[in-house]
Amino acid sequence: MKTSRSKVFILVVIIAGLGMILTQVGAKRGNAAEDIYANYETLTTVIDKVLSNYVTEVDRQELFYGAYEGILQKLDPYSQFLPPQSKEDLDIDTTGEFGGVGIEITLDEHKVLSVITPLEGTPAYNAGVLAGDKIWKINGKATDRMGLTDAVKLLRGRAGTPVTITVTHETEPRKPVDIEITRDVIKIKSVVSADIFDEKAGIGYVRLVHFQKNTVRELDDAIESLVKRKMKALVLDLRFNPGGLLDSAVDVCDKFIGEGIIVTTKGRNNVTREEFRAHKSATYHFPMAVLVSAQSASASEIVSGCLQDHKRAAIIGTRTFGKGSVQSVIPLEDGKCAMRLTTAYYYTPSGRLIHRKPDAKDEDDWGIYPDIEVKMTADEYAGLWKQWRDRHIDENRSETQAIGAEEGEAGNVKTVDEPAAEAEDAENEDVEEKVIDKQLEAARLFLSGLMFDARRAAK
Repeated sequence: MKTSRSKVFILVVIIAGLGMILTQVGAKRGNAAEDIYANYETLTTVIDKVLSNYVTEVDRQELFYGAYEGILQKLDPYSQFLPPQSKEDLDIDTTGEFGGVGIEITLDEHKVLSVITPLEGTPAYNAGVLAGDKIWKINGKATDRMGLTDAVKLLRGRAGTPVTITVTHETEPRKPVDIEITRDVIKIKSVVSADIFDEKAGIGYVRLVHFQKNTVRELDDAIESLVKRKMKALVLDLRFNPGGLLDSAVDVCDKFIGEGIIVTTKGRNNVTREEFRAHKSATYHFPMAVLVSAQSASASEIVSGCLQDHKRAAIIGTRTFGKGSVQSVIPLEDGKCAMRLTTAYYYTPSGRLIHRKPDAKDEDDWGIYPDIEVKMTADEYAGLWKQWRDRHIDENRSETQAIGAEEGEAGNVKTVDEPAAEAEDAENEDVEEKVIDKQLEAARLFLSGLMFDARRAAK
């Protein structure tokens, strides 16, 4: 009995000693742990009361999932809890093919669900959704208390099914309109336009609308085709480009700069710090201008900021969106779920912060400022979108006509009525003549002057 008591006494002493050590360690961190445990107690009490007393039976798992979503949504629009179905969809956007309507959305500074951009050729794009649209309802359900995850769930669905969104355009902010969109399998191209738009000066134009796995290959193909047509300078259009893959943005920059930092990520600790550098000689050396808009975000800002800091290109347009944050995906519940958590910010080669923090003001430093600021009105942008859309429809119709003509020779189908098509072409040409792309024109004038100075210096 004495032996038993002595063992108990020794055990008590050991526990007390450990308690003193833990107390000393905890003292260094103040009362943070106590505060956390107090909040845990409140959280478990709330959940217990809901499960026991709510008017109808509540699914326990859904209740916890809702709590996780609320915690992460409180941080910023980009931190999210990903339940099983959302986790399965996590990699879909980067593959270039998924089901839905084809828009990139965000919550603006007022927590209003907004369109960053409709993706070229998608159902939303063809239905008339515009960059900057505010989405007030999805299938009649108000979005004022809706997070991004819930909005995406409602917008996505089986190909061929309809969804109606209620939006206001920037051109008519007080006039809500319903737009019915038929979902489809979304296939995204990175490069949607490549042409020589100033033959005399040899200035080429490439519009890049998304950064994904095939972006660099598509960009190479576009540029090489323009070089064969004697391109001497390039306008890279990143307006309304919502971003995409970091690796893709780094690889695009690597095509234009030969050495130095491309972008740096920094978080609360050194684990989240990473530096991306150019690792080979630049492929392309011709003069460049990059067009940006208020909807150019994320990877677009990495590219424009890098080329600006290295003085490799003139940035023309308006200040960019300010989405320069890194989201780390952390598995939960043995991989069944995950959380996407903002763990770092992007910085340009000169150390400028790209991201607009939740409490940032317009006068603070965020986003990429253009070297040459050229503003366009909402009406001018709407006209530009219409021009792009009409051109896309015309190109698709021409492809259909070509296929139809080939099959028509075999007696399988009839070709499109030529007079009607010509009349529609003439109407579209009239519309395009009225649209003045002031930002593109500024880029043309800049590059023309740059090449003129270079020719004069060579003499």
